[in-house]
Amino acid sequence: MALKPNFPATGIPPQPTQPTAPSAGPMARPAPAARPQAGDRRALVVGRGIALAGGAISDCERLEVHGTVEVSIRHALELIIADSGVFRGEAEIEEADISGAFDGSVTATSRLVVRSTGKVTGTIRCHRLMVEEGAQVSGKIEMIPGPAAAAAPARAAAAPAAEAPAAPPVPPEPVYARS
Repeated sequence: MALKPNFPATGIPPQPTQPTAPSAGPMARPAPAARPQAGDRRALVVGRGIALAGGAISDCERLEVHGTVEVSIRHALELIIADSGVFRGEAEIEEADISGAFDGSVTATSRLVVRSTGKVTGTIRCHRLMVEEGAQVSGKIEMIPGPAAAAAPARAAAAPAAEAPAAPPVPPEPVYARS
């Protein structure tokens, strides 16, 4: 397995040591052309000692939790739960990095990292799961195909029929004579 630069031998990205500003984070890396640059992202940071409850968070690309959050979030790029953070609810995100507590349903289309201080309880759906020693994970876990795997059937369906392999000929049904 090829490791990314600056990653330890475990393949799990290093944990941030300080709370990060909304423009940078533990999963910061060069963004693909389709993604907005880190400074252009719409981010929400819930600070230590702050509680946010009820409803849903929308149009947020990055949610960083140091306090307590009881909501649902959909179509976000990143969810970061710090050591002091607690998230209860539903999350559909691309990537999650959990050092605190998560209780509910999480779907990470790219990867889910549970740090040694992290505790995840509930339904977990992810493409890649990375769990550090000491982390607690309990509930239902389902591995899902990644974005590239989901695009493969679409490409195959779009291919012309001429390029598809021909089905083997079906032998004719035997004819039996009656006496």
